Amino acid sequence: MWHGDLTAVGVWSTSSGSTGSPSYWPRGRTAVEESVELHSRIFRRSFGSHHATTLVVVGFAMGNWIGGTYTYAALTALANRGHRISVIAPGIDVDSILENISRLGRHYDRIVLTGYPPFVKDVLDGAASALLRHDLRVLLAGETISERWRDHVLARIGKPERPQDTCLIYGTADAGMIGHETPTTIAVRRLADRDPSLRGAVLGGTGALPTFVEYDPDLRYVETEHSPPQDPAERLLFTVDSAIPLIRYRINDVGSVLTASDLTTILREHGHDLPVDTSTEATAFLALRHRTDIAATFYGLGIYPDNVKAGLEDGRIAGAVTGKFVMSAHTDRRWDQSLALRVELRDGVRGDEVSERLVCAAVVDGLERTNSEYRRLHQSIGHRAEPRVSLHRFGSDGFRPGIKHAWTEAPA
Repeated sequence: MWHGDLTAVGVWSTSSGSTGSPSYWPRGRTAVEESVELHSRIFRRSFGSHHATTLVVVGFAMGNWIGGTYTYAALTALANRGHRISVIAPGIDVDSILENISRLGRHYDRIVLTGYPPFVKDVLDGAASALLRHDLRVLLAGETISERWRDHVLARIGKPERPQDTCLIYGTADAGMIGHETPTTIAVRRLADRDPSLRGAVLGGTGALPTFVEYDPDLRYVETEHSPPQDPAERLLFTVDSAIPLIRYRINDVGSVLTASDLTTILREHGHDLPVDTSTEATAFLALRHRTDIAATFYGLGIYPDNVKAGLEDGRIAGAVTGKFVMSAHTDRRWDQSLALRVELRDGVRGDEVSERLVCAAVVDGLERTNSEYRRLHQSIGHRAEPRVSLHRFGSDGFRPGIKHAWTEAPA
């Protein structure tokens, strides 16, 4: 702690515990002020709440966890910065959120729904058409999304051509918000999704599409390192003025950083005349490739949630599954490994309406497309590399609404 002074802590929060036991993290006055500033940038540029009356529905878990309280504290302070915002905080309660929007939504120009991506999708998939006719915007945090996922959400809220009405935050319980999407980062990411050459130059790699956000080095200084030195993956290092000073702090997230000048040059070299708008002169950009601590290890390689999500978004099965799953690697008595995948069905879908075999085929296609190591493994050992898929009804054990969905579990 700064000067060993515990009273510098304004608020204690815990992590969600999705990668193990929850940890406790303190936030002081500086962290709160910086959170307000970063949320103000999002709500001004992405949601226009400085000129339009805006109802914000906080769908992150309320309580000890950082998501709900961190967001709520920042948003309630935005009125002092000229934002025309009202806030309601039902937490992770689908029925309450739908009721809130139904009763209050008509009194506002627009509504911003915030929450973890799988939960927000559940809310929108369960919403009546009358509710979806509101001017809805979406603020997300907790995990990455694909552009197919964004397109699905945009279709649900009737805005297929307005990706800028969504925003994903990249943050951690330890440091708070690190970066966030802007209309510029979303446009670049969608271009890169269609242009493999641009994708490699800006985001790196050929696997699942990385999260791409703006960050402010005056508030969160970001570096990269190879650790261990022979490891080709670049680990992100964060220096943040928090109640516990974080100095070149590593949580094993893998990614890269670019200056605004670098990004402008790369776009032009690849034939894209896209203006690079930034919040400040210091603003830079960060590509988050994956979070190493939430992978299942199978045959010595990491299977990440994004690899499996790519398969569950396949058009052959997307209408039958929610996109949520739990994966685990198992070793039998003969020391043979297998990958188990429990997949949640959409509300009202029966187990006989989609086959486990079809889901497995779609997931394997997604894995081969986004994980080159898995592709080589599948070519080598064939069906033994394919996951054992089981389908589970909506909201059953392992899929009940929670703080943040756990994509992996330890084998039984």
